Amino acid sequence: MYCGELLDKGDYGACYGCRQKITYPIEPICLKCGKDIEEEELEYCRDCQDNPRTFIKGFPAMRYKEPVTRAVAAFKYNNKKTYGKYFAKEIIKRHGKAISDIGADVIVPVPIHKAKLRKRGYNQAEVLARELGKLIGIPTDTNLIRRERNTLPQKELNNFEREKNLKNAFFSTDKIVQYKCALIVDDIYTTGATVEACTKVLHSIGIDDVYYTSICIGKGN
Repeated sequence: MYCGELLDKGDYGACYGCRQKITYPIEPICLKCGKDIEEEELEYCRDCQDNPRTFIKGFPAMRYKEPVTRAVAAFKYNNKKTYGKYFAKEIIKRHGKAISDIGADVIVPVPIHKAKLRKRGYNQAEVLARELGKLIGIPTDTNLIRRERNTLPQKELNNFEREKNLKNAFFSTDKIVQYKCALIVDDIYTTGATVEACTKVLHSIGIDDVYYTSICIGKGN
């Protein structure tokens, strides 16, 4: 899929050459978000130190580097929804046991604004969440969080602006929940502002234990 080669009778996968180019977070990693950190004696990356996060732990699958960046962009913007199945399998390959051990009873995709949904036609995080749910047998609930503000793209902002950009962007629905533990799903984790904003909404409706997973994660400090 990274180079456009179609594998496995219509299912998208990675050819041998592309697999050799994919990189993954390796120790030492942030105990909170899962980013690589350069200083071995540190427990948390600079982002998590500067902006403490209230989710418990993150499970990112790959580093946000080529060829992953290109494939995620195609999944997100070019209607390559079939990539969701492959990315879900990659998450399970890397973190299947850890995700199983947390005992999540619901998967929550990061929502997008209705204007973006109309333009794009789908929410890539929801596509990924549903594929992941099929693999691990956990329901996906898209009605817990709504996105009220059509925010600026996070990639265009610095760390301070990212936090400000998402202030009051997400709200809870009026749904009464019985969930105790949620797994937030997004495509890319950078500073964690988006996942943290969603975590706070889930906490506000009584879901105390919140984790996240993502296709890829940016570089830590």
